[in-house]
Amino acid sequence: MSTTVTKNITKKSKREQIIEAAFKLFAENGFFATGVDLIMREAAVSKRTLYNYFPSKNELIVAVLQHYHASCQQHFASIMDFENKSARENIRALFEDAQTWFGNPNFYGCLAVNAMSEFSGKDQAIVKACQDFKQWEIALLTSITKQLDDQYPDLLACKLFILLEGMSSIAQVNKAGFPLNVGALADETIDRHLQKH
Repeated sequence: MSTTVTKNITKKSKREQIIEAAFKLFAENGFFATGVDLIMREAAVSKRTLYNYFPSKNELIVAVLQHYHASCQQHFASIMDFENKSARENIRALFEDAQTWFGNPNFYGCLAVNAMSEFSGKDQAIVKACQDFKQWEIALLTSITKQLDDQYPDLLACKLFILLEGMSSIAQVNKAGFPLNVGALADETIDRHLQKH
């Protein structure tokens, strides 16, 4: 029994090692520009080991996108507090964290957006992983806006999502973060929405 457990741990460790190496390279270089040989060197695994876990590069990309999704879920859960913070405070925390991320020199844009730009119409599994991530983002924002006294929380969540996506694109192109206070922009978006509705 102990031998079986050890083997499973080793396999999981190797798999995660490959995914994390691929994640770094895909983020920095893009998907098509990153070859399997480079991933092997970064992960310090043989081609046989890599293909044992991921028979194709596209399957690895799906796993990397799922890893990205899970990491973001865990990170956002750590910065928001639904029990002790108001909806506005949680939205501001999310946007201020995003501003820090956008200003990071290692910010290469949203991995799901980057993948969609390279694989739209080419690989349904990759497209679905990207769509799942974006749908989760909108669902997260909606779960927060529903705590506000508002008749149209879905619409407000959509506005905040568009604001976040736009800021991400600008930061990715400019490579200099976002020049405005994004927390204040989120507050302004909420105020304008509530005034109209």
